[in-house]
Amino acid sequence: MNNNEKEALRWYLQGSKDGKTAKKNADNKDYEVACFLYQQAAEKLLKAFLYLQGESPVLGHSTLKLAQKSQKYNGDFQTAYNGCMELDIFYIPTRYPNGIPDGVPYEYFNQGHAQKAGKAYHDILQLIQPYFKDFPKRIE
Repeated sequence: MNNNEKEALRWYLQGSKDGKTAKKNADNKDYEVACFLYQQAAEKLLKAFLYLQGESPVLGHSTLKLAQKSQKYNGDFQTAYNGCMELDIFYIPTRYPNGIPDGVPYEYFNQGHAQKAGKAYHDILQLIQPYFKDFPKRIE
């Protein structure tokens, strides 16, 4: 396994784990945390894919921008653009009170938001997962 493949696997494993943690938060009705973690998980998966394609370093936090970069390697990533736009909205206001006018994130985000974020994450996971099917399930 070359260095980019190792780095890709690290990002993929953490992105996959973060997606599971996001679901647990959604199940516990911690919707703002779930939305943020789904965004983070998708970002990590997209970075994993780009590392696997030989890119380095892979910078940025916008899932849309990362999906657009990924699209040059696989045109199917264009199908994730709308979901990425949804996810990117969750990057700041899910964490910071000043991201919500006269409110706090835990009062603002709801189950519907978490479901949309979860769907967007899973759509990205389905695009990326096949590239990692023959990789180990943990870092050795």
